[in-house]
Order: sequence, then structure tokens, then C-alpha cells
Amino acid sequence: MKTSLKKLVEKARLIGNRRRTPVGCLPLYVGEEQQRFVVPTSFLSHPLFRILFEMAYSEYGFDQESGLSVPCDVSVFEEVVGAIEAGRGRFDLRKLVGEIGS
Repeated sequence: MKTSLKKLVEKARLIGNRRRTPVGCLPLYVGEEQQRFVVPTSFLSHPLFRILFEMAYSEYGFDQESGLSVPCDVSVFEEVVGAIEAGRGRFDLRKLVGEIGS
């Protein structure tokens, strides 16, 4: 992972740890450990996030009381965030989709 991507992921963790969600962002709880991330709402229209949300719906439905949980490994989620931040077309969609689904 590039240094700038690592900084983005770390920033998401730091913001998430404050328990306050900035305007224009959405908190997500990822993996079995329910690690909290805060991501920009602009990510929601990305195809990779749509896959994550479909997985969340299949796994938990829409009645999640303690926040939106995403059923994938934290490392996979970090790759998705990094791929989106790096720019469209700079990632292997098949590889990430395969990792998300596993």
C-alpha cells in the first residue's frame, strides 16, 4: 500500500476513534472486530461500496441498531478504501471483488 494510502486509512481510523462523524461522512463498522471507520459519503456511489452494502444487507438486513456493519476483513476494507482514493481504473476490480466475497 502506498504511503499516502496508509495515511488515508490511518486518518479514517483516527476520525473514527473520536466517535463523532464529520459532516459529509458515514461511520462503518468492519469485520468481526467491528473496527470503526469514517468514510466520505462520496464513496457510496462507487461500485465496490455497492458490493459491500449488498453484503451488509444480505448478512444483517437494514435493521442494524448500532451502526452499519460491513461483513468483510478489515484488510480488504482498507484495500477498497485505498483503491477508491487512488482513483478509478487503478485497481484490479476482479481481485478486490474476489477478496470481498471470501
